[in-house]
Amino acid sequence: MPTYALQWAAIQKAKKLGCKYYDMFGISPTDNPSHPMYGLFRFKIGFGGTRFLRYGCWDFPFDHTFYQHFRSFEMKASGYHQA
Repeated sequence: MPTYALQWAAIQKAKKLGCKYYDMFGISPTDNPSHPMYGLFRFKIGFGGTRFLRYGCWDFPFDHTFYQHFRSFEMKASGYHQA
């Protein structure tokens, strides 16, 4: 499982360099197995640590027309905004 090995190596290196925190950034909003991002939730939670919730992300688009099309598509997509 190379993704586990990669994250584990990065965690070890960060710790060796004196980092106190390692942010894996982003999990599904719930631990519901039917959520499309549940696999990612399980992967990240499996490393232990503390679950820390933030207010989210901000987009700073370079191409506003393309961004509006992208947002339109994203809002119609199922799954990723479900709580």
